Amino acid sequence: MSISSPNPSHAWHGPESLPSPIYVEISPLLTRHLTGIGRFVARLVEGLSHVTSLRLVNTIQGVHARNMGLSKILRCGSEIVVPRGSLTSADGDVQAWTKKLLRGPQCPHDFDLAKRSAAIFTMLRPGERHFRRELIILYDFTSMLLPWAHVDETRIHFGRLFSESAQLCDNLIAISESTKQDASWMCEVTNDRVVVGYPGPSLCVADHCAQGPVVRRKDLLLMVSTLEPRKNGVFLLDWFRKTKVLSEQFELCWVGPDGWNLSGVREAAQDNQDRKVRFPGMVSDEELCRLYRQATLSIYPSLYEGFGFPVLDSLRHGTPVLCGYNSSLKEFAGPGVFFFDACDPQSLDEACRALLAGPRKLPARQELDQVYSWDELAHKTVSLCA
Repeated sequence: MSISSPNPSHAWHGPESLPSPIYVEISPLLTRHLTGIGRFVARLVEGLSHVTSLRLVNTIQGVHARNMGLSKILRCGSEIVVPRGSLTSADGDVQAWTKKLLRGPQCPHDFDLAKRSAAIFTMLRPGERHFRRELIILYDFTSMLLPWAHVDETRIHFGRLFSESAQLCDNLIAISESTKQDASWMCEVTNDRVVVGYPGPSLCVADHCAQGPVVRRKDLLLMVSTLEPRKNGVFLLDWFRKTKVLSEQFELCWVGPDGWNLSGVREAAQDNQDRKVRFPGMVSDEELCRLYRQATLSIYPSLYEGFGFPVLDSLRHGTPVLCGYNSSLKEFAGPGVFFFDACDPQSLDEACRALLAGPRKLPARQELDQVYSWDELAHKTVSLCA
């Protein structure tokens, strides 16, 4: 892997703080379980708080908030005040850290301050402009490119998020080169308005959550994601049942919350009578760290990704990855990543055979941190808000 900063022209050269706070839309933190987007927002808030003061707001209300199951702890019209440097590290459990963050002091929305401040939208942007400068985070375009993999509400909500909000914001931050390329034709925005900002890992940023030695198992295959169609679960479970590359003693552990359209996944799991399949659901960050360090290998057969936290998290725990060769996942090319066609079980067999043959050269955490850094993303974001 040849690791270097993907956007040296956007390196941080600005002031360490802004005269006005940055507003951050945090509705992804109001869900019951933090998925990839929620973890992204939590980590971004932590990184930004090291650089400047923040005001956290929620712009999702009414039927959208009810359909998304958002907590009412932060309603539209209120703000959570975060002075610069006031947040503790989120390197323990991000879910627990987020709950503590949401209990912070609130005040009514300050419209005059908002007009003088910049804002970062992480979810649907209101139709009218409220802030001096406005940015939006582009995660992925799955609701538009793979509409069959989503429910109606998601298609409507996220389609508007990108197609409409992207046009109204001053700058867009894409979390991968692939997402930036997709934005050029999905949102009709010019390249100069889109900046790539790779996120850092979703857990174990400073140190491993699970302290002490962890014994690596020889028969554990790990999958980390929400259970939903885009993650290609039926394909994975059918391959796991039939493949001759893995021994019969192998166990597949799929960690993550239930999503939608699960009937095919559940039925495929029941067919795996020879090899064990386990769905522990959501686990703590400590347990997830332990599983990454126990697994022989991890797998990510997703059909499309805006980034791919499980690939980065796996590599940082010293675990090689079987990875679908598509979208942003291709940007992880290098030692420790073995690509396959996410629609072809024979291709997956070949990748798995190559991985198990070894030797397993993996990038050092320091190498990965040079490219995938929350601090760098926070500095880049603040520079665009100036």
